[in-house]
Formats: sequence, structure tokens, C-alpha cells
Amino acid sequence: LFQISNQVTLGHSEEEIIDSIEKVTKQIIRHEERAKETLSQKMKIQIEDKIWRAYGILKNVHIIDSQETMKLLSSLRLGINLGLLSEVSLGTLNNLLIKIRPAHLQKLEGKQLNPNERDLRRAKLIRENLN
Repeated sequence: LFQISNQVTLGHSEEEIIDSIEKVTKQIIRHEERAKETLSQKMKIQIEDKIWRAYGILKNVHIIDSQETMKLLSSLRLGINLGLLSEVSLGTLNNLLIKIRPAHLQKLEGKQLNPNERDLRRAKLIRENLN
């Protein structure tokens, strides 16, 4: 996942800023498409293994932090985009990417959670959505 923003705004119109961000975004998309193509051709077995390992971990996890979750969900997203993983919908994945955040977990529980409680709740939420 990328967050794209501009650093220089002083002296530029909104249209110029938007145009600049659109150009950068299109460049990133082209780079990503080339990288996916290269990965699919040159490292197919390794990519498939990474995707299926991520899927297996997430389906069975009982405690997981935000950072590891993002890494594994990113692997699933790659699998979906490459057509290697049909067991999970992009909608389910996008939903999880939002709900696994600390504030969302606490809102779902209706109370403050310490980091360990969040990691446990995150894992349960992931299992519920993938199984």
C-alpha cells in the first residue's frame, strides 16, 4: 500500500498539485504492473509459496500484530491480483485491511484494548473472515 501526498504546495494551484500527484500515481502503477509481470515470470514458485504461506498463517493465527498482518494481507492482495488466489475476495481483504487497525478493533469491542488484547482480537477477526 502506498500513501501518496505532495510536499510542496506554496505557489502551486490546486490543479497543478492534483496533476502532479496523478502523474506520480500513474508512474507507480506502471512500475507495479511491470514488477508483478516480472515476478510472475521469473519467481512464480517463490511467489506462490509466499502467497499460500500467508494464507495458511492468517487462516490459523491466534495472535498477530499490525505489522505482520499488513505484510501477510499484502501477500494475499498480490495473490488475488496475479490470479493465484481465489479463496479470498478483494472485498473481504479490503474490509480486513481497515478492521485490523487498532482503533477499529477497539471500536468493534466497544472498549480500550491493550496491545496484547488487540493482537488476540485481530487474529480472531482474521480467522472469522477467512474461514
